[in-house]
Order: sequence, then C-alpha cells, then structure tokens
Amino acid sequence: MLKGLSRNGLLVAGAAIAFIGIFWAAMGNLWFRWGESQELSHSYFIPAISAWLVWTNREAVIKSIGAPSIYGAAALIAAGLFLLLGQVTHIFVIEHLGLVVAIAGLVAGFGGLSLLRVTAAPVAFLLFAVPPPYWFITVLSWKFQQISSIIGVWMIQLMDIPVYLSGNIIDLGDYKLQVAEACSGLRYLFPFLSLGVMTAYLYRGPLWQKAAIVLSTVPITIAMNSFRIAATGALVQAYGTSHAEGALHFFEGWVVFVLCLIALFALIFVFSWFSKPRISPLDKLGAPELEPVAPSAGAVKRPVMAAGVFGGAIAFFGLSQMLTTDALIIPERKDFAGVPAEFEGWESTVLPMDPSVAEVLGADDTIVVNLVSPEDEYFNVYMAYLDAQRDGRSWHSPRQCMPGGGWQIMSHDILETTVSSGRTIHYNRLIIQNRDVRQLVYYWYDQRGRQVANEFAMKFWLIVDAVIKKRSDGAMVRVITPILRGESVADADARLTAMMSKMDAFLPEYVPE
Repeated sequence: MLKGLSRNGLLVAGAAIAFIGIFWAAMGNLWFRWGESQELSHSYFIPAISAWLVWTNREAVIKSIGAPSIYGAAALIAAGLFLLLGQVTHIFVIEHLGLVVAIAGLVAGFGGLSLLRVTAAPVAFLLFAVPPPYWFITVLSWKFQQISSIIGVWMIQLMDIPVYLSGNIIDLGDYKLQVAEACSGLRYLFPFLSLGVMTAYLYRGPLWQKAAIVLSTVPITIAMNSFRIAATGALVQAYGTSHAEGALHFFEGWVVFVLCLIALFALIFVFSWFSKPRISPLDKLGAPELEPVAPSAGAVKRPVMAAGVFGGAIAFFGLSQMLTTDALIIPERKDFAGVPAEFEGWESTVLPMDPSVAEVLGADDTIVVNLVSPEDEYFNVYMAYLDAQRDGRSWHSPRQCMPGGGWQIMSHDILETTVSSGRTIHYNRLIIQNRDVRQLVYYWYDQRGRQVANEFAMKFWLIVDAVIKKRSDGAMVRVITPILRGESVADADARLTAMMSKMDAFLPEYVPE
C-alpha cells in the first residue's frame, strides 16, 4: 500500500510540476502583484491558510481519495484555455484564474470528485489570492474615496468643526486634506474581506449568520475608514498637518484595522449571546471537523491520467508559443504633437502632463492642450494612446482623478451621438463643480474603430480584438468646456458636440481604426 501511495504521489507531483511550468509566468506576476500593492500584501498568507485547512482535516482528506475523474481532466483543459486566452490578451488575471482552476482540476483528476468535495473550501479560498484587475481597483477606490469622504466630513461636523468637502478635498480652512487612493480603505477591505470569509467558514452557526459575517466586512470597513478620516481631520485642526503624515498616519491605519477586527468579533459576540444554548464567542470558532466523502469510482487509471496531463501540458505550451510568438500588431499613426495644427486659426497652449498620472498610465503618447476658438470658446483636450493595453497599463478614469483635484461630480450620464462622419460615439457626460465654478466634460474610449463609454464594454472588446485582430491599442479622449455664468448647460453641450464632430474629422489618423 505504501508503495502504491508513493507511486501515486510521484505521479501527482510530476503533473503539478508540469502545470507549474506552463503557469510559471502567471505565478511570477501573481507574486509581483502581491508585493506591489499594499491592499494585496495579505495574499502571501492565503495559500498557507488553504494548506493549513487541508492539513487539519488530513485524515478525512486521505479517506476521501477516489479514482481519477474525467471532470478533473475537463477542468485542466479549461485551465489551459484560460492560460492561452490570458497570454493572447496579455491580461494576467485570466491566467491567475486559470491557475486556481488547474489546482481544482489536479485535485479531481487524481483524487476524484470525492477529494474535490472535501477540499472545496480550501481550493475556493485561493480565489482571494487572485488580484482584481487594475481598472477594477481604480473604480472601486474612487467609490470608496467618495463614500469615506462624505461620511468622514459628517463625523467632523458632529465635532462642531467647520469643514467643507470639495470632491475628495476636505477643507478645514487653514488646512486641506486630500482623501487619496491610499486612504480609500481598500488596503483594509481586501484583507478584511478575506478574513471575514475565513471567519465565516470557521464559525459554528447557521448559514444566515455566516453570510452576515461576510457581508458585514464592507460597511465595517467604510465606517472605520471614515472614522480614521474624521480623527485625522480633528487632529490636524487641533495640532497641524504633521498629524496627517508620517508615523502617526501609518499608526492610525493599523488602529483602523484593529477596530475592524473588534467590530467583526462584536458581531460574533451578539450572535453567541442570542444563541441557544448561550456559549462563548471563542467556542463558536474553530476548524470544522470534516467528514470523509466516500471515495468516488472511475475507470480512468492514474498513470493514464498522468500521461494525459503531461501530454496536455506539452500541447498547451506549444500552442502558447504559436499564438504568442508574433507580437501584437501596432498600427502606424500620427503623433499627438500634430493635434494643435488641426485647429487652424485657434489659439493653442500645450500643457505638461501630470507626472503622477503619466506614471500610473504608462501611455505611449499623450497630449493636454488648451484651445480657444476664433469665437472665444474655451476647451481643454486630453488624449492618451497605448500601443498595447497589457501588464496593468490601462486608462486612468476621469471619474477617479477629478475629485482629487477638488472637483465634485454633480451628474454623470452615458449618452450617444452621431457625428458628421456618420459614426456613433458613446460617451460619458459629466458636470463637475468646484465651489461656484462648473465645467462640462465628455470622455470616451476610442478603441480600434469603436467609441465606447463603459469600462466593462471597453475591456470586453479588448479581449475580443486581442484574440481576433491581435490588437489591443487604443486611446482615451476627454474634452472639457466651462459652463459660463449666464449660460445654460445646453449651450455648453452644443459647444462640445460641435467639438466632437470637428475632432472626428482627424482622429482616425491619430487613433487608427
């Protein structure tokens, strides 16, 4: 029996090494993303926690090992397809998901569905180690900045401190605080959500209480982060800006996470207090004692499964080399430096690019230009172009960066219009305000002949075009005009609509279709 277990162990180890080989680049990027972002640094511990969950129930796991399942082979094929799709599109999150699917496939492929059932929770928990896409973090960060700023200012007002919120700038009179991305609360949310899921899994109680524990992590994070902002504002008002920077600011961050933990365990205490019979909250937590699952039967032998896995790994490696040998197609285009010349007779002033935005975006070509028409109409045009959207390089949404400049988004709509060439452009329409100054903003993503407004649609077509056209180039176009005193928003809309038609005449030369 020991000899059989040893032989099977070697087969599993060999199959695992084969899949590590083809997922090596994805694993390297995963390690890089964990270390790159503070909100993801907890991910290093997630595989260890999953392994601990398996180890604590090792007797049940061993007794649940069954015959290899054909469903495991299907999962491994699906993982390989995820790998190829991620390599073709250069979107690593697809490869990361494929890695988790591959682990599930190896478990079922060598231990049967019975083994996968008993280890389902540890395997599924690995999904929390998959970093969300950069654009998703950007949008979520903006939402959390908004909510935390509003609630934080409300808390400051409760302390009878005069305060004014402009975008995500907290104006205390002598001092101004910016609720930046780092203060959005995501650095607490991601690890706290993972902890909440693990706590719910270890919690001995009804399903609805487990769900409440998981769902509570979001409002707890928002409330505690807002409290942190309010406390920082009060300290700055009393003692100066040094209390918003350096060691104290870092310490306040750790205090917030501890307060989040206290709030979570307070919820568990409430559940324990009203349980029948009433028991200690600590007795409510503990590693579940899993019952072994009857080993599944099957006709596939492990040596046959191992041979199939090795053959599949070689096949997917060969396909990946064939599909990714040629670089993405980068079409010829004119540089944005020529854009001001397209407005003959207009005054133009090219502005320097914000270094922080340029670093985040990593664009291959950008331009920011102020334009004044012969009729004294004012416009600001910003365009950024990427030869290829990959490795985290994507668009810095205006909805996220404008509040950082003190602008408050008063309204947001997604509209469409038909320009002079007959093309239909879907665009975002924003009215932004900073004190008594208002501006109208249009922006859209010009992507390989499509003009789309929605970030999700933009990412969908990115995947489609990367696979079919081998292209992932594109641009973001943003135009702004002031809403002058005494004029209506409709007047500003008319100006920007006319500007869109004027730009449509030359944009294809700068953003190839």
